Amino acid sequence: MKTKKFTAIFVFSIICISLFFCKREEVILHGNLTGVVTDAATSEPIQGASVVLSPTNDTTSTGSDGTYLFKNLTPGEYEIQASKFSYNTITKNVDVLSAKTQIIDFTLNGIPVPEISVAYLDFELDLTSLSFTISNTGKGKLTYVFTTRQDWITVDPISGDVTDETDHITVTIDKTGLSDSIYKETIEIISGVSQDTIYVYLNGLMDIDLNYYKVVTIGTQTWMAENLNVGTYIRASFDLNNLTHQENNGIIEKYCNDNNKPNSDIYGGLYQWDEMMQYHPSDSGIIGTTQGICPDGWHIPTMQEWETLFNYLGGIESANNKLREKGTTHWDEPNEGATNESGFTALPGGFFNYRGSESPPYFFSLGTNAHFLSATEYNEYMALEFHINPSLVCIWNQYKIAAASVRCIKDTALVR
Repeated sequence: MKTKKFTAIFVFSIICISLFFCKREEVILHGNLTGVVTDAATSEPIQGASVVLSPTNDTTSTGSDGTYLFKNLTPGEYEIQASKFSYNTITKNVDVLSAKTQIIDFTLNGIPVPEISVAYLDFELDLTSLSFTISNTGKGKLTYVFTTRQDWITVDPISGDVTDETDHITVTIDKTGLSDSIYKETIEIISGVSQDTIYVYLNGLMDIDLNYYKVVTIGTQTWMAENLNVGTYIRASFDLNNLTHQENNGIIEKYCNDNNKPNSDIYGGLYQWDEMMQYHPSDSGIIGTTQGICPDGWHIPTMQEWETLFNYLGGIESANNKLREKGTTHWDEPNEGATNESGFTALPGGFFNYRGSESPPYFFSLGTNAHFLSATEYNEYMALEFHINPSLVCIWNQYKIAAASVRCIKDTALVR
């Protein structure tokens, strides 16, 4: 009996000694942060406002009652920011306290937000007047003013304000004294909350990628004066067992000579016949009707349209020098005889040669030859192509799976 009592006392003593010598752990009590975000004008709660806590970068959104909550925060100094589209942004500093819930409310002021219906205005060759709208998707009154750098661009009205309504703006071009060159200008829209830009284009042609091209009228025809460069670049394959083709996949695809993308910025893309035609059948008319990869209002030239161009310039041999760009900026030396008096500015983009299983494909003649596809086929496998270099100009047959340059021609009415 005495032994059991002694044992119990001994164990109790050991526990007490252990507790006495144990290091006391510090217990950190976390804090919370909450509040409500309201509209300054109406005092109504703002739902979906973004609330960001720094430096932890915790983010939350307010509920339908405008409240937010951050839980279990380590005590210390924080920065908290509340914001929402069409409202101003407010930032506050806060000390989170141990075992406390801090309340930080925000009152946001609504601000106007301009919405402009266009990013650019393209006057092409013949247009002199285009319109767009400006409205306010924010809160309050939006006051705006337009500025231009050129006195041949007129904006009407030049200034105004909108709250809930939409203003219609007309831009007019005065072509008096302007050349046939392409123009790229801007209209600046200055408001109390932002500065926006509308781009103004004149005397050219825009594709769906917003590339803007020079154009030229030769006789009764209007042509692109630069090689087409629309579409997504894909690398051409040289492996006969794993050839890469431009596919009928709803995406315009192009090669770049030497698989070097910057080349297409100068010489344009190289397109296989089917891709150029967007998988439409051959077109051999006096005036073509196949838009293919050309912009709206333009089409792939038929071989008859190429021949109309040659005949206007005095025949295919005479046309050679009149079509070719002068000098050796893009053509290899010596480029003798080139005058470019037509303004067509033929560029030597070369081509990508596919011959099926006959030989490996290869890029060829960048700087020495211009190859332009037509919409007219020769047979199931080949199409008619216009080929030009300083010593030769001819029409020949090109494999449809090869890839060459494209020039578009403007649609005109067929005279019967």
